[in-house]
Amino acid sequence: MDVTKQGSRLVRVGVDVGGTFTDVVLFDQRGQRWHVKVPSTPSDPSQGFLKGLREVLDLAGITPSQVNYILHGTTVATNAVLQRRGAKISLMTTKGFEDLLEIGRQQRPSLYDIFVDRVPPLVTKEHCFGVIERVTANGNIHTELKEKEAHSVAQVAGEDVEAVAVCLLFAYKNTTHEKLLEKHLRSLYPDIPVSLSSEVLPEFREYERISTTTLDAYVTPILSTYLHRLEKALKLDDVKAPLLIMQSHGGLLQSSLARNQAVRLLFSGLAGGILGGRYTSQVMGEGDLVTFDMGGTSTDVALIVEGEFRETSEGSIGGLPCRVPMVDVETVGAGGGSIAWIDEGGILRVGPQSAGADPGPCCYNSGGNEVTVTDANLLLGRLNPHYFLGGKLSLKLQPARKQLQILSRRLGLSEEECAFGIIRIVNANMERAIRLVSIQRGYDPREFALAAFGGAGPMHAWALAKELGIPRVIIPVGPGLHSALGLLATHLRYDRSLSVILPANAPDFEQLDSVYKNLELRTRRLLCEQGVTDKQISVQRLADLRYQGQSYELIVNTPRGKIDSRWLAKLLDIFNRQHEQRYGYATPEVAVTIVNLRVVATGPMPPLKPPSIPIRDTPPLPKEHRSVFFEEIGEFMITPIYERSSLGRESELQGPAIIEQLDSTTVVHPEVKALTRKDGNIILEEIK
Repeated sequence: MDVTKQGSRLVRVGVDVGGTFTDVVLFDQRGQRWHVKVPSTPSDPSQGFLKGLREVLDLAGITPSQVNYILHGTTVATNAVLQRRGAKISLMTTKGFEDLLEIGRQQRPSLYDIFVDRVPPLVTKEHCFGVIERVTANGNIHTELKEKEAHSVAQVAGEDVEAVAVCLLFAYKNTTHEKLLEKHLRSLYPDIPVSLSSEVLPEFREYERISTTTLDAYVTPILSTYLHRLEKALKLDDVKAPLLIMQSHGGLLQSSLARNQAVRLLFSGLAGGILGGRYTSQVMGEGDLVTFDMGGTSTDVALIVEGEFRETSEGSIGGLPCRVPMVDVETVGAGGGSIAWIDEGGILRVGPQSAGADPGPCCYNSGGNEVTVTDANLLLGRLNPHYFLGGKLSLKLQPARKQLQILSRRLGLSEEECAFGIIRIVNANMERAIRLVSIQRGYDPREFALAAFGGAGPMHAWALAKELGIPRVIIPVGPGLHSALGLLATHLRYDRSLSVILPANAPDFEQLDSVYKNLELRTRRLLCEQGVTDKQISVQRLADLRYQGQSYELIVNTPRGKIDSRWLAKLLDIFNRQHEQRYGYATPEVAVTIVNLRVVATGPMPPLKPPSIPIRDTPPLPKEHRSVFFEEIGEFMITPIYERSSLGRESELQGPAIIEQLDSTTVVHPEVKALTRKDGNIILEEIK
């Protein structure tokens, strides 16, 4: 099926499963849009997925068979690692290196804490098996792996486990021995997934490669089972559309392929919001944005620079290195469900613990008895207890007030002081995250706009912008559903990389060209298997470079054209400029090493047509008034409450005001104006 084919009514559905809510957005090619928000079902995320899908189809009057594509961002793999609920796995590695996962790196995050507990590996020592073989650093076979040895080790490694990771020394240079072990494993245990380091991460740094490979093996059975169950349920619902899964770097992959590349989905849930931010940047012509995605459990912040988000390959999850391409995002445990607590020193803290969807905040009245950020916002008048999720969920003031009174008495504060203290603390946590992705990476946030989304983002956005000197805040059309919208605004994508480790002063140009062409061939072939024609595929070449003696690399886009001395000069110039921008200095006189080569192949999806908001003949009128607390005034004041759907193009409100909608609430502070653009996005700016 050609996934890029356009029809008269192209129907796409994006489903983003979060820790608290599952967001579903349906979009057709004419720009019409429907959305729903349902509670997540952590015990089985597919149930919340299917419930939201059915509701949005009913709302739009569309039958399941009319849907062209379903796009999904999932946290199944992420949660499996964080909760240590993955598969039972074994590891096959070069004899003598069985303890590599235990040894790790000599990095000490808590240098002076001699009692610090290290994160245990995902595979136990008794399930680490050494294989008599050896490949040298240049790819030559020093000790050949015998068939008998491969068979006997495979026999014990595959016994009583759900998946096997294979990571041999320098396998990225020569895959022969890993392929031989795979052959014997599949002949002995045909139903057990096998993760090869030469396919998962064909790059140097043995510890990171073995860690990433074991992560892939650890989550593959869980993710594969989930996707298979979801595909089966969709077929039973008469959904014929392909299921496309969001990868960690923001590209899509068909579900059938994603099942065997689980490690590339570990940060799937993070990517949707960043892609939504990029879409907003394109629609509004705002090239530089700070994206601020505050949900129920956590907050994700990232930068959009000149219309594109930043990527990295140096991530970690649950304290374990994971070197796969991913969106460069900073995540903090600060969300609407973040719990307020008092530490041993009597200081008020907020997060990272979260009440989640079950039992949820106190105001859900579902058994939660710890005060959260949502409870604080409700008691400060910012949330409408009768209009949460468009009225689907009624919030109860009394349970929230009762628990806040207990907390405030312990702190010796009034209820208002305690509630606002919770807001200030969670804001400070999120402000630090924004500083990390901007100031500490060489960018001035005052030159950016802040795009606020997530269910809770628009409530906190202006206070953060004011502290950071950001001049304007953008509130998208559906802020609480923006991550699901981001799923619809991306493309099919596949990446491949390979370590080469060549001196840039005298590289082998033919070798570089050959490696790039081979990587391109593999990525193109995969996209063609997903229905993309070769002419539709665009390919981007990248390289990881570092100064001689450095222990880290910088990923840069390579110049176009023939790989020769002129190409190399341009590449080094790009590297020096980006190094100076990122780290504050450049040393062009120092030799440079080309470490890894990368290829990104993209197959386009049809573009989204933004909605157009009509001009209204009369100015919007408030639907009610409510007492709301504002820090600028230091007290509650009667505030007009507006329904967002009543705001027409170029509608302007002056704060204080509250704008409510199904998926979120926007707080317009005093001395701030809110202007609605023709595309439906709202801009908050200071009144001058």
